[in-house]
Amino acid sequence: MEAAMQHQIKVLLVDDEDRFCETTSKLLTKKGFDTVIANNAEKAIHILKDNKRDVIVLDIQMTGMDGHTALHEIKKTDPDIQVIILTGHGSRYSAMRALVREAFDYLAKPCDVDILASRIHDAYLAKHRGYKFDDKKALNLMIPLHDLKSIPADTSLKEAMAMGEGFLAVMDERKMLAGILTRMDIIRSVRPEYISGGGSFNEQSSRFSSMFWSGFFSDRVKAVSRKKVWEILSESPPFISENANLLEVAHMMAQTPGGVLLVKDISRVIGIIRDQDIYSEIASLMKK
Repeated sequence: MEAAMQHQIKVLLVDDEDRFCETTSKLLTKKGFDTVIANNAEKAIHILKDNKRDVIVLDIQMTGMDGHTALHEIKKTDPDIQVIILTGHGSRYSAMRALVREAFDYLAKPCDVDILASRIHDAYLAKHRGYKFDDKKALNLMIPLHDLKSIPADTSLKEAMAMGEGFLAVMDERKMLAGILTRMDIIRSVRPEYISGGGSFNEQSSRFSSMFWSGFFSDRVKAVSRKKVWEILSESPPFISENANLLEVAHMMAQTPGGVLLVKDISRVIGIIRDQDIYSEIASLMKK
């Protein structure tokens, strides 16, 4: 941080809580930042027209113009300025959506001043030194839910597979997402019930029994083809936020047997990420 602080980083702190602003401003000033306060978004935009700032720290919930509108207006004034969103309890997901679109980062209030100072520094480097931070999120990698083929849960497996390979969105009678039909669901369904249901079949002792396995596969395929999709559907895949960074995506994917994650915004599923999506991103980065 010391090298960057040879140039005093100019910070605009925008928050309608006077005590928070005054305390945070004093602490940032002690750490070497040139800090200016605006107690509402309109004042902040006015300041920016005559007084260029390096980084803006912006509360998402304010009286008058809220943080989302302010963020949009600030970016119109200076598209390259870096904005750090501050969010209180209950507005976290709202701030995360802002982050996906236009903000550099979001931090929860009350915010540790050392963390805030560190992220202000990072934001400054991103703007002025050409430093690049991971900026792709789950939202950038996902397949939107409306781009997936969808089927009713009572569709037969044969009909579902006739719709083509890949992942299918399974909808219940209310036309709500019931789950994602994956290739692994179909593969698992072919196993006899006394295997898949945790019965007494001893796999080790029958592994080399040609009589047990011979001709059985095609019979099982024929039998499960008549099943309804809901009968073989696995539990719903785990959720990940649209704002999750790709390391979070990779970590969760590694723990997900089905190879698919549901991407969620504030209140609903908006897409999926498949294991091949994160794999392709890894492969792409390795080529650079």
